[in-house]
Amino acid sequence: MNIDSDLNAQINVAEWIDENLSIPYLFDNENERWSHTCFDLAVEHHAAVISLCKQSLYGSALSLLRIEFEALVRGLWLRHVASENEIKKFKKDKVDPRFYKLIEAIEGKVGIKEGLLSYIKDNQWNIFNSFTHTGIEAVSRRIGKKTTGYENYQQTDVVNALRFSGLVAVLAAVELASISKKQEVVDSAMAFANDYGK
Repeated sequence: MNIDSDLNAQINVAEWIDENLSIPYLFDNENERWSHTCFDLAVEHHAAVISLCKQSLYGSALSLLRIEFEALVRGLWLRHVASENEIKKFKKDKVDPRFYKLIEAIEGKVGIKEGLLSYIKDNQWNIFNSFTHTGIEAVSRRIGKKTTGYENYQQTDVVNALRFSGLVAVLAAVELASISKKQEVVDSAMAFANDYGK
């Protein structure tokens, strides 16, 4: 586990996504249009996590993990679950279901129970909230015996953050590829995702 090698691996992920998915998209409906923007934003958050880690701004990088995950989940909900009426509410910034209900609806739609999204929500959500809202998880990592700051972050925390951010970006990339409706793009993204998991 090494920050520099994992940082380089995530740079490769970001470059692959940029090279393969910066393409024109034609949307069949509002679900595709709005979900595309969420997936695109998740990919941008991944790029921001990389940029921040390059500068050793680990606190800011960790604070993005929640919103990157939220962008993925909202995109999945908008694409696969949201009704026309719910899309209208979304466009007015009025999403009724609470976040965990969005996850339940997504997993129910794709026919899985207690899947990856639920696992992340159940096991990481409170930590992500603490990172984003300057809670104990965020501030305790900055405290050393003599100093407070980026030099006190544990290498494992930074590497795990990079890997999680990469996973979310890859999942968003698969959705973007699917929205493209280009089989060669879908096949390429699926192969890339399978390689990421190894």
